[in-house]
Amino acid sequence: MGSAALDLELFRTPNKVDPEFARVLFPFLEGLYQHYFRCDVSGFENLPSDPVLLVGNHNGLITFEVLMLFHAWWKHFGTSRPAFGLTHKIALRHPLSSWLLPRIGAIPADPDLAYDALSRGYSLLAYPGGLKESFRPYRERKKVDFFQRKGFIRLALKAKVPIVPVASIGAHETYIILHRGEELAERLGLKEKLKLHGIPVTFRSLFFLWCVASGLFTFFPLLLAPAAFASIFVPLPAKMSFRFLPAIDTAEVWNSHLSEDENIQAIYDRVVGSLQTALTNEYRNRLLPIVG
Repeated sequence: MGSAALDLELFRTPNKVDPEFARVLFPFLEGLYQHYFRCDVSGFENLPSDPVLLVGNHNGLITFEVLMLFHAWWKHFGTSRPAFGLTHKIALRHPLSSWLLPRIGAIPADPDLAYDALSRGYSLLAYPGGLKESFRPYRERKKVDFFQRKGFIRLALKAKVPIVPVASIGAHETYIILHRGEELAERLGLKEKLKLHGIPVTFRSLFFLWCVASGLFTFFPLLLAPAAFASIFVPLPAKMSFRFLPAIDTAEVWNSHLSEDENIQAIYDRVVGSLQTALTNEYRNRLLPIVG
């Protein structure tokens, strides 16, 4: 049995999802949701009653936005409307995350698994921009870019489900990313081996490197190095907002006078355009970074 078949065997069943574990985790996530990230969610009325493919813009070094969005979904629907989230396979290779994430609904970003989830009646959350969009520099935080990745459209057409764009505002301010670090990832072979599109450079990662480099000449910076390294992964308490936008019925949008590629491009442009408009409008009303 190949690795792809093994993935299907392990993740296509809902037995991995653990509602009881989600209830145990609820107070911790609620504290982050209410007090640390001060989340604001709207647009649930735009969700059709049947399964949907949720498509969002991706943000941040460690994407706490995904946890917060799933927490908002859990608060609103409880166990009455389960959902899965497509996750980069690198996140499921670590022993801790491979134990934790599937229990709250994460499955590998695999087309067969995604279709299987939708066909079983689950809604599904996807981030077509992936790590490449998530690792974009801070100056590009107001930009939506899926890099012309259109697999999510073919998935929605095959599963016959509508696409619901989900705009995420503010999450990119949890980490101030200066550079994607794509060249570094490529030189280390991580891009080819792990499909890792960068090693993000942040102020705190630079401070950690300074501690290590300075430690060659004086001992004190080395004492700060462990704390500096740990701080790289701690998110800033940026206010997060999420907007479920009106659903896009791909079958209704399809124009028989256009080619398949032209139709898929038109749907892609509509999804990205919808998200970009929402992101631009919301950031226009955002008074200060992090504070919101």
